[in-house]
Amino acid sequence: MKFFVFIIGLLVFSGSLVYAQSETDTLNQTDEDGLKQGYWKKYSESGLLKYEGYFINDNPEGEFTYYYPDEEIKAHSFFYDEGKKSTTTIYHYSGNMMSEGYYDEKEKDSLWKYYNIDGILLKEEFYRNKMKFGTWKTFFVDSLVAEEVNWKNDKHDGPWKQYFPDGTIKLEGNYLNDEKQGEYKYYYNSGRLNVLGQYDSSFKAGDWFYMDEDNKVIKKEVYEKGKLIAEEEYTQEEN
Repeated sequence: MKFFVFIIGLLVFSGSLVYAQSETDTLNQTDEDGLKQGYWKKYSESGLLKYEGYFINDNPEGEFTYYYPDEEIKAHSFFYDEGKKSTTTIYHYSGNMMSEGYYDEKEKDSLWKYYNIDGILLKEEFYRNKMKFGTWKTFFVDSLVAEEVNWKNDKHDGPWKQYFPDGTIKLEGNYLNDEKQGEYKYYYNSGRLNVLGQYDSSFKAGDWFYMDEDNKVIKKEVYEKGKLIAEEEYTQEEN
């Protein structure tokens, strides 16, 4: 009986040893062409784990985990399309999400979101064809929008708005091909107009009016290609 138990124990131990050797033998392997194949764990020179994941023909495939120097989880990525594309979530040291989005050939793609250490959404970005595109938003910590700015092919293009913390409009303007263009309006927190003027290729142009909280003009400036050429201030009697 003791001999039988000994044999069973020896077989279990041998099987575990073979499994361990097999697992070790298939870790961090390359084929005859030098291409990564199978499961990999990458370590720093000091022996700390940097990432782990699966390769097929040198391309990452499926889930990868990345680590901070103290081996806390830094990011999770899921690769597909022969490693060209991935969904990625990046974490603060605390473990809360820092950002999430897509990569296309290592370039940001589609919607990206960014969070503070408490998990509150701070910013949304959008990319198309590896360039900034669409409406980008930043948020106050209570989730109200602080700013909306539009991009097209890596350039500011389209409406630009800023808001006060209570949600009222602070600025309304426009970009064209990365230049401030057209009418710009700046507001008081009350909603009344504060400043009204025009931009031409990012230069102040024509008449600029400055109003008080009672909506009365208190100053007028005249610009030509960004240069102030005339200025006039008004008293309450003149209004």
